[in-house]
Amino acid sequence: MIFVMIVICLSTVFISVGQTSAQIVLQSTRFISALPGDKVTFDCSMAVGVSMSSYTMYWYKQDHYGQAVQIIVNEYEKTTKNYEAILNTKDNMFSLTVSNLTAQDSSTYYCTASHSEARTVHTLTITYFGNGTKLTVLGKFEFLFKPTLKILNTTRCKEKVTLVCVAENFYPDHVSIKWTLGDKEITEDVATDPYATKDENTKMFNISSRLKVSKKEFTPKNTFRCTVTFNNSTHVSEKTVYITGTGGISLDIS
Repeated sequence: MIFVMIVICLSTVFISVGQTSAQIVLQSTRFISALPGDKVTFDCSMAVGVSMSSYTMYWYKQDHYGQAVQIIVNEYEKTTKNYEAILNTKDNMFSLTVSNLTAQDSSTYYCTASHSEARTVHTLTITYFGNGTKLTVLGKFEFLFKPTLKILNTTRCKEKVTLVCVAENFYPDHVSIKWTLGDKEITEDVATDPYATKDENTKMFNISSRLKVSKKEFTPKNTFRCTVTFNNSTHVSEKTVYITGTGGISLDIS
């Protein structure tokens, strides 16, 4: 995986991607990679103070970003195909086991909780989704490409700058990106691609994230870091590129 950090001038206004509501359904595992024939288990729980017994629990899948989600199973159904769902209300846990994996099982799996509320003369069903766990079933000749970092170009601006962090040529698309200033994570004025795009020639993935910085912030005293986390289920790799304002460019590959 190659990282690129670019500083460019843009007039685009970025909307904060910070969370707007409390997360109710929790999925702690973001990415899983496995081989054909393997068995994997997805787990989900509820936020502190929320009882799973008050909801009807479901598992859904979404094969590709932008496509409709498909229901797999709910807590009342028996095992179907290679799926097995187990509800443990005592421990507030709901799991899904997928066995005899094939390439067609590569998807993002969502745990959801639904309940109905009476609103005036209508009954409204509310469904809460977890963040999802992305499963990639590796092909026979496929293997994991771990991150490497590189800064290719910088362009200075007078009023505001937009820092662009680009990750290229990685597989599978099990990456997450975060921006930090010092020890503090930046969540405002950050715009990250909603999903990694695949190069049909190389079969590798690319993704970028942009951070808008004011002139007052972009000084030699401030060092902005872009960290990309690559997860292959058994090992997590983190690589960071960083840049300081007004002329300082550095590369950290620790």
